[in-house]
Amino acid sequence: MQTIQTVRNIRRKHKPIARCRGDKKEQEQFRSNRTITDGFLRHSFLPLFEQSENLPEPEQTQKGFFDSLAILTRLYGFETIDIVHKSYPYNILLAYADIQKQFRRSERDIELKILQDDDGTVKLATNHTYNTGNTLYYIPVLPLYRLLQNKKQKQSAELLLSVFAYLYHIAGIPYYRENNSYLFYSYECMEEWLIDDLENEESQEDNSIISEFNRAIYYGDIMLRKIFNPYHLNCFQSRVDNYRPRNSFEKDCLSVAKIALELLREYPNDTIFSNTSNQEFDSEEGIIKAEQYISFIADSDGLLYDNIARIINDEFNECSEIEEPTVLQIYDTENELSNKVLDFEYKLFALLNDLCTLLNNMP
Repeated sequence: MQTIQTVRNIRRKHKPIARCRGDKKEQEQFRSNRTITDGFLRHSFLPLFEQSENLPEPEQTQKGFFDSLAILTRLYGFETIDIVHKSYPYNILLAYADIQKQFRRSERDIELKILQDDDGTVKLATNHTYNTGNTLYYIPVLPLYRLLQNKKQKQSAELLLSVFAYLYHIAGIPYYRENNSYLFYSYECMEEWLIDDLENEESQEDNSIISEFNRAIYYGDIMLRKIFNPYHLNCFQSRVDNYRPRNSFEKDCLSVAKIALELLREYPNDTIFSNTSNQEFDSEEGIIKAEQYISFIADSDGLLYDNIARIINDEFNECSEIEEPTVLQIYDTENELSNKVLDFEYKLFALLNDLCTLLNNMP
C-alpha cells in the first residue's frame, strides 16, 4: 500500500506552444480591486487532520517514517520542528507538512510523498519534475550557417559550432534532417502539402514557403555534416580559451559556450532524455514525447516555421499528457541519494533558452 501515488500523472490543458527564446517577461499579476484585512495572515495554522478508521500500526509506522525523515533532512540540511509532545499520527502529519514547506522554498517542482513497502515499512519519497512549460525547445540551425558566412565572425561561429556539437553528440538532441527524428516527419508533411498546393493553385505565399523549404533542406544537410564532425567537440576547450569578445554579442557567445563546456565536463554521460521516460501514464496514446518538443530545426522564423508550428500545435492539442524529466527518490539506506536531482536538466534547459535567444536575435 502507498498513501500517495508513486508518480504524478500530468494532465495539463495545453495552451499554444511557445518557442524556446529565453527572454523572460514579467508575468502579469492579478490583484483584488479592494482593500482586505490581512490580520489573520500573521498567524500560523496547523494542518487539518481527519483521523481514518484504520490507521497503520503506530510503532512500526513512526520508526519507518522518522528514520526516513532523518535521511532526508541530513541530505538537504533541513531543520525539523519540535514534535516530541505531539501524539501519533499528528506528529507525522506535522513533520510532513513542515518538510513540504521547506521544499517549496527551493522554487523547484518537488512533490513529497509517503510510501509503504510490501513489508509495511513507511518511507518518505520525493518526485522531482522539470516543468517544460509547453515550450518548443527548437534550436535554429540556419542562423549559425549565416554567421559562418561572415568572415569577421569566424571565431564566434566556430565557438557556437562547438556548442552545437556538444548538444548533438553528448546531450543527444535530435536533428531535423535525420529520418528518425520527429521534425523530419513534420518537414515531410509540409513537403506533401506544398506539392498538393502546387498541383492546384500556386500563390505568392507558396513560392516563399517553397524557397524557405529548399533552403532548410540544402543548408540543413550542410550543417549536419559540420556538426557531425567530432573535431568541433575536440577543440571546444581551445576555442573557449582563445576567444576574445569585443562586443555584447560576442560576450553572449562566450557565456553560452562556457556553460556548455561546463556541462560537458560535469555531466559527460548525461543526455537531455536521461530522465524523461520515468513517468507512468494510463495509456500509451495521447502523450507528447520529449523528443517531439526538443530538437534542432532549420529556423524559428518565417512562413515555413509558422506552418510547421501550427501543424505541431494542432497535434499536441490532441494530447492530454506530456513526457518531462522526472525522478522519484526514496529515502532509505538502500538507495543512492542526491540533493542535486535534475540539476543537469535545470542547467541544460537554461542553456537552450540562452542559445535560442542568441540565435534569434543575432545581429
